[in-house]
This record gives sequence, C-alpha cells and structure tokens, in this order.
Amino acid sequence: MGKRDSLPTSSLFGKHLCVYCGGLSDTSDHAPPRCLLRRPLPSTITLITLPACKKCNTSYSFDENAVKAVLALTGSHTDLIQERQPDGRVGRALARDARLRTLIETHRLADGTYELSGDLLVCFDRVFCKILQGLFYGLYNRVVAKDQLAFPSVEDQRFVTPDEVIARIRPPSLRDITDLPLPEVTPSGWLIREPVFILTLQPVGPESTGEKHVQRLFHLVRETPVDWIKYQPGIFTFGFVKSGDGRAVCILDLWETWVVAVAAPWPDGRGPVRRGKKNPLSRERIE
Repeated sequence: MGKRDSLPTSSLFGKHLCVYCGGLSDTSDHAPPRCLLRRPLPSTITLITLPACKKCNTSYSFDENAVKAVLALTGSHTDLIQERQPDGRVGRALARDARLRTLIETHRLADGTYELSGDLLVCFDRVFCKILQGLFYGLYNRVVAKDQLAFPSVEDQRFVTPDEVIARIRPPSLRDITDLPLPEVTPSGWLIREPVFILTLQPVGPESTGEKHVQRLFHLVRETPVDWIKYQPGIFTFGFVKSGDGRAVCILDLWETWVVAVAAPWPDGRGPVRRGKKNPLSRERIE
C-alpha cells in the first residue's frame, strides 16, 4: 500500500512524515507487526505499509519482543506453547537476551501471570499505541499523534470476552434525552426512524418524599455490529467501536488470549476509507 498524498509533508523537503513521530520518513514500516502474527505468514495476508523514520522503525523491536514473550508465556494456543519451549522462537529469544529475560522474570507473579507495571507496562503502551497509529492510517488515511491515544487496557480472555469489553465501552442503548434539544422532525430524521419512549419514573432519595412521579424522554439507540477485520482468524482480529465519550476504540482479539483496547479521537466519518485491494475494508479488495 503506497504512501498517501494527504499525509503531512515537510514544507522544506517535500517528503512524507513519519506516522509515529512526525519526523521525515526515510523507510517503511508495517502494521500489524509480524511478531503478533502466526508464522510463516500466508500469502493471503497483506500488511499495511506505512511511511516511517528509521528510528521509529527500529526502536520498537525490544518492546515487541517483550509483548510477544508475555503473550507466549501466558497463552494456551498450540503455537504459543511451542514458541515458549527452549527451542521455540520466544524460548531462544529469552535465552540470548539477558535484558529481555530480566524484564520478564522481574514482573512474573507467583501464580504464573505477569504484572503490567514499570518498564513492562511501557513496552505494552508503546507497542499497542503504535499498532493503532498504523491501523488508523492504513484503513482511514488518518495520522494520530501518540499523545492523542488513551493508555491501552489488556485483559485475559479467561475472564472476559471481546463482546463484554465492547459492552462496557459503548454508551447505554437507552439514553435520557429529556434535557437535550431535539432536532427538527423530518421524514428521514432519527426521531422518525428510531424508537423514543416516555417513561414514568418514581423519584428516589430522601428528598423525594411526597413528590409526584416524573416523566423522562429516552432514545433507544440500535448499535450496529462491530465490523471485525480478521487478518488471521483466531490470531489477530480487530474492530472499532465508538465509546460513550465519542472516541474511537480499537478492540484487538489476540490469539484468543488477550483483549486489548486502545482509544483515539473519532474522526468525522472515519474516512474516506482508503482505496486499494490491500485495504481489508475497501470494496476493491478481492477475497
């Protein structure tokens, strides 16, 4: 996927800027990162190509290795079990890299899980924020600065499902609009298309004694299903959902082991969606 003309450029050199730091790009990076995918990568998978500077392209290697090591050490997938064996990819990386081994051992708890704090938490923050920056640019032609992203949450799928995380992020379906200005009633407006209810409620609290029932106006919002994008089914799946505060939250389902959520500003219309067969959301994509 080539560089986009709408990407910010340097007024002095006329070059595209790095999608991660805003510096001059002199190389290309890919999203999602290969370390979080099953290898060897099948020919049907096409990674998104991003303009990046050499520093950003190389400075995340240790962070990605740390994230992959914790994923392999905590996951139950057959491939992850193999990778954490002494002769596996993660096992060999831990044996040869004393810094990585020390980081992982320092944050290991007695029950075999890992505490996401300190330097390990920094690794997770850098990796998953970088992933969101890459996916946002690749799919929606948008550049998101690191300081616009919310700190990622990482949850174990033994205790929570992706759908449960999405339900927490989305605003309630029944929304109180009593005190909000109503739009003009038109044949195509949402007041006609979507249900609106008047509910009679009982006042609560010590000050409600003797008060009459109150009526409130509620709007039932029908949420559309998440458009899941499966780069590798069961390995790397993601989708975007709008949160109650209007942010775009990327939900990552990794190896059916973790649910990761990273929030960014919601761009108007999220688009236009990038054209081209290499974009999994494009109508031009050949399945």
